[in-house]
Amino acid sequence: MTYIISTRQLTETVAPVADPITLAEAKTHLRVDGTDSDTLITAQITAARQYIEKTIQRSMVQRTYRADVEGFAYRYRLPLPPLASISSIKYYTPDSPQVLTTLDANFYRADLGRSEIYMDASSASIPSIASRHDAVQITLVAGHAPDTSSTIDHAANVPEAIKAATKLLVADMYENRETSTPLKITQLPTVDRLLAAYREY
Repeated sequence: MTYIISTRQLTETVAPVADPITLAEAKTHLRVDGTDSDTLITAQITAARQYIEKTIQRSMVQRTYRADVEGFAYRYRLPLPPLASISSIKYYTPDSPQVLTTLDANFYRADLGRSEIYMDASSASIPSIASRHDAVQITLVAGHAPDTSSTIDHAANVPEAIKAATKLLVADMYENRETSTPLKITQLPTVDRLLAAYREY
């Protein structure tokens, strides 16, 4: 049986430490000098990332999630790829329904390319679990891996198309930041085209 985990079952436990583009990159794109707008632009970069992640259902830069599911399954399909690693799988037992027990890593394997977890049916019996909506808790890391070869670049492996879309969205928000602007905010077809290849269905 395949258990498809939805985004509603995910809780972000460790937020990303960076966005797909830096403040300096955004200011260069915007042709903005000085520091007066730094706080505003930084917030707009984050808003653009969140919009893109929601739109294409992918994690741009690495962060940690916890998935709460009702029980064990032969295969779990995880949302918001790319999957980087599985930190742990824990569960509540009928005898200790309030105490989490860590599942031995020999019981499962992760397919990072498919963003799936496979339970090893050939190993010992999967433990019994308590009856609760979060009986099994999967902690995972998702998002594009940083480059740690020198100074850590957390967005090194984010596709350039997504970085370009982020810059376009930030520019649109920056140019139309005043509620009294006479300009009409419209859809950005170039952003849609840049993101189309990365959208998860």
